[in-house]
Amino acid sequence: MKAEIISEINNKVSDLQSGLFNLSQDIHDHPELGYHEFETVKKIKNYLRTQDVEVEDNFCDIPTAFKTSFVQGKPKVHFAVLAEFDALPKIGHGCGHNIIATAAIGTFLACRQVMKKYNIDGKVSLIGSPAEEGGGGKIKLLERGAFKDVDASMMVHPTSGTTRIAGRCTATYNLEIEYIGQAAHAASQPFKGHNALDAANLFFVAIGLLRQQLTSDVRLSGIIDDGGNVTNVIPDHTKISFSLRCLEETELKDLIEKVKNCVNGAAMATGCEAKIIEKPGYAARVYNQTLGNVCRKALEDLGEPVLSGFPDDFGSTDFGNISQIMPTTNPYFSLHKTRTSLHTAEYEKLSGTDVSHKAISRSAKAMARTIIECLVDPDLMEKILNEKNTFNDVNKRPR
Repeated sequence: MKAEIISEINNKVSDLQSGLFNLSQDIHDHPELGYHEFETVKKIKNYLRTQDVEVEDNFCDIPTAFKTSFVQGKPKVHFAVLAEFDALPKIGHGCGHNIIATAAIGTFLACRQVMKKYNIDGKVSLIGSPAEEGGGGKIKLLERGAFKDVDASMMVHPTSGTTRIAGRCTATYNLEIEYIGQAAHAASQPFKGHNALDAANLFFVAIGLLRQQLTSDVRLSGIIDDGGNVTNVIPDHTKISFSLRCLEETELKDLIEKVKNCVNGAAMATGCEAKIIEKPGYAARVYNQTLGNVCRKALEDLGEPVLSGFPDDFGSTDFGNISQIMPTTNPYFSLHKTRTSLHTAEYEKLSGTDVSHKAISRSAKAMARTIIECLVDPDLMEKILNEKNTFNDVNKRPR
């Protein structure tokens, strides 16, 4: 790509920096939970209007989703950049979604600038996707046709340590488990009871033993929501919230069956009845190496150190569902060299400091350059679209 186009992208984002930083800080300081990000979205729309951008409200009948697009010439490629902006309960922006949102806005505006100036054919959309933190906003958008004409998409996410281009992340699945037993006096007639708490405990013991036969990417975790009321009564009811994670979508079905066997085995052993409510979660993220390497080069050219390869991580995101149907890349931009866990009060503070400014600016520049390169290079886009999914079967995983 011509150096002058890259320079135009960088200059445009630099011109926008002050407004983007202020918007990010405002979002950070006034966190809102998923599907309730009304004031946040209002602030984003107001900022976009200062840039002569009109926004489609209530996108796909989701009140806090939005979309705006720019079309130049006769587009053959439609690229979407995604914004997240919901916060975490009690913590606030401990996942840095204020950074994700403003970097996406900067990306969109920089793309519009160079597409206009250099008459670059294409379509670029900014899609505001609410409720990533457990609400699955992108899944709802996907189900309602928001991505039906999109060829590829990307978004940034903040992290710590060293910036990386993300590889796979885990698919999730959730179970609500209930055990129904028989109450009895725990001292005078315990033999008349069927202990639902014993069933819950036995389930967790079975899960602990199951782990030896599982691959290293699997994560199983749960809590007892209801374990009885008083110590002198055999509990006749317990409730467990349980989650499963693994890196490969294809392995999830077998894992679910193994966990359900533990549920039912514990019920049989204790004479209790088991009820299971299944709640599908987020799909595993796959990644496009070609697209990811374009973004990697753009970041490195800005002076950002980037880890080699495409490291896996064990979190989950509804962007995984998008990655299953189209080429995507998901750069993770470091705010601090020292590893700091996401979803903590420490990271919430970090995402509201000046260190977030470099993440917003460099991410927007790199993502805009990545998108424009895809628009101006048909051979590159063809290679991206023809690349096979980067999944590994169970026999190729490290143990």
